[in-house]
Amino acid sequence: DKANKNGEKFKQTESLESECQGFSEKIQAFGTTVETLVEILDGEAQKIEQDKMRAIGQRNRAEMEAEARRRKESMMKVAITDKTFELERLVFQLNSLERAEREQKALIEKLSNNET
Repeated sequence: DKANKNGEKFKQTESLESECQGFSEKIQAFGTTVETLVEILDGEAQKIEQDKMRAIGQRNRAEMEAEARRRKESMMKVAITDKTFELERLVFQLNSLERAEREQKALIEKLSNNET
């Protein structure tokens, strides 16, 4: 009777050992799967970070380009204003010179008529 109980306990112990062995193998496989998953997620996180940095760089370049365009536009407006003032000054000077020319021609005409 005692031998029978010992035999049964031995079988239970062997069964428990086998189950523990299987459980350990499953835990190891799970650990390997988790490591692989972590590696994949780390790789994806790096890609996402690189894409994020690239997007930030592109946004900064776009903002700098827009600012450069605004500065150039402002400089061109100033240049246009300067040229407009210069044009007005030159037109005024031309009108003055044309008036002086007319007056001189009229004076020459008058003097020529007085001599004859």
